[in-house]
Amino acid sequence: MKNYLRFQSSAILLSPERDEDLYFIFNNGKIAVNKSKKIIKIPTRKDISEMGLNIKNPMYIGSFDNINCFGGTCENIPSGFKNLEAIGLRELSYLVEKELYLIAAKVFLLINWEKDHRYCGRCGSLMERKKNKNERALICPKCGFTTWPRTSPAIIVAVTKEDKLLLAHNKNFENGRYSVIAGFVEMGETFEQCVKREVFEETRIEIKNIKYFGNQPWPFPNSMMIGFTAEYLSGEIKEDGDEIVTAGWFRKEEICGKYNKSNSIGSQLIENFINTH
Repeated sequence: MKNYLRFQSSAILLSPERDEDLYFIFNNGKIAVNKSKKIIKIPTRKDISEMGLNIKNPMYIGSFDNINCFGGTCENIPSGFKNLEAIGLRELSYLVEKELYLIAAKVFLLINWEKDHRYCGRCGSLMERKKNKNERALICPKCGFTTWPRTSPAIIVAVTKEDKLLLAHNKNFENGRYSVIAGFVEMGETFEQCVKREVFEETRIEIKNIKYFGNQPWPFPNSMMIGFTAEYLSGEIKEDGDEIVTAGWFRKEEICGKYNKSNSIGSQLIENFINTH
């Protein structure tokens, strides 16, 4: 049963604090990492202490491989010391194993959640972290209103047409980059209904044989991405012109260089197509 759960989420300390404890520290959306010879490591308690970093709003996240994990923010990430560098969360997804990336994403989500819920939505008082319980929540000391972290469900789908994959270029993507179709689930909508709607809205394509693929927390913004595969049914591609600038069908030999390989479920869907066609 050892390491049945590599990461154990918790709001209270699971084991005594040690120098090896990991610290996921953010500043202006970037995370502090030790970057040396293409080896990326999350700073430890010892690193943080030696750098004299003043961690704001520290929070306990849980335990990873029996090592405590903490999160927080700081006003400045000094570069150079112990090869410390601040990098974007998207870049981190290309550089570390999936489990570590998901912990970093969790910290990022919790930091933004606390920032967005600093004041009570009912009476306007300053919120406080709920104390003395293994529960992640903010409570208003004046009226008692309590709020918990929330995540927004979103779908992402790989649509195939015989030996081709539907890829689209979003207006926010860097030049030459494509991905599969994605979008947020609306109130009262099933995942499958959302898959059909998003594909049709963005490309005017109708689909069939929708099948579950997998899921992944995704911090851009606070999403839970639910992945699917589907097959072409009918229609001709017509980009919506709002989000999607260009879309088309691509054979696997045409896909290389058109997407960013990472730990994202979007990348996994594309690579699944490449490996199975």
